[in-house]
Amino acid sequence: MVILKKCESYDFILVKEKVNEIFLESNLLDKINEKTNVFVKLNLVGPFDPSLGITTHPIVVKAVLEILSTKTKNIIIGDNPATRDQIATLKKCGIYEIIKEYDCKILEQTIFTKITNSNPIIYSEFEVSKQMIDADVLINLPKLKTHTLAYMTVAEKNFFGLIYGLNKSAWHVKANNPLHFGNAINDLYGALLESYKGKTIFHLCDGILGLEGEGPSSAGDAKYANALIASYDAISLDRVACELVKLDQNKIYITNIGQERGYGEGDLSKINIIGNQLNDFQDISFKAPKDSLSHIGLKFLKFKFLRNMILEHPKINKDKCIRCGECVKICPPKTMKIEKGQFPHLKNNQCIRCWCCAEVCPKNAIEKSKRPLIGKIILKGDK
Repeated sequence: MVILKKCESYDFILVKEKVNEIFLESNLLDKINEKTNVFVKLNLVGPFDPSLGITTHPIVVKAVLEILSTKTKNIIIGDNPATRDQIATLKKCGIYEIIKEYDCKILEQTIFTKITNSNPIIYSEFEVSKQMIDADVLINLPKLKTHTLAYMTVAEKNFFGLIYGLNKSAWHVKANNPLHFGNAINDLYGALLESYKGKTIFHLCDGILGLEGEGPSSAGDAKYANALIASYDAISLDRVACELVKLDQNKIYITNIGQERGYGEGDLSKINIIGNQLNDFQDISFKAPKDSLSHIGLKFLKFKFLRNMILEHPKINKDKCIRCGECVKICPPKTMKIEKGQFPHLKNNQCIRCWCCAEVCPKNAIEKSKRPLIGKIILKGDK
């Protein structure tokens, strides 16, 4: 089941009304009492203004905390930003003062635990933030966004934030092609599901203002989808989100892998949508990331030499770059370099095309180069 609500602004009274309807229709509040420990998982990519559509909007956070606080005072909230301090990021995103208003605890990022997937495809063990796992109820607040590497990032992909900041880079090196990365994300999600057996995970996607194009960060363009989407099933939510913004279901490979592995229902015809229906959003559509590939096209990228021959690579726009070095900090293979007073530079043949550099860039200074001619020829039919 997926609950879909039209919500056309961040007016607090309106958002609270819609969130309350979602919580009641899902019976989520019946699972929470004064002794229940709740963790609220944000999408906190970096310190971006809420108007950019990159991070969970503070009004959605406020509505959720307002309702939860009537049931329990045991609320922890947070995320693991890729390179930035969590507190500074919360402040820039407009969420810190709201957390203080409701007297919630903030995630302690340096306390870890290990979770395991008993039936992995690639990886069986992950070191993650302990407080996210120890809660009785985990409420996931993803953002509705496109993603240069993953095509879309909604509920399931948001759990990559279980992993501490720069530790994410190591996983991009281990899983250094998109299909490998898709399986790694699903290994992580499977481990999370096992850890929460007998407990509750609930997903509430902020799709009032989302991101299209070269998401999930400053390279994308903010766009209203006017939707709140909720479910106990991340796979179902992501499939409905894809349909709502008229993107290609064949390219949401993380979701499709999750469905194949039995982590949720991705067949739209089998998903019960309650509340508003998809035809209530006929005028909503998002631009896909440029030159995104289908599952078939992605198979070419298992081979490093082919990636270098056929794919575009990150390019620094010197008119936008402020030489902050965030791209260098996050670069998983350490191929992005910067010298004092200079612009970052990249060894193209060592780049794994994870686009982490673009994700953390505060000024949208990381752009895609043109696709090489041989790539245009090989991937011509992969649209």
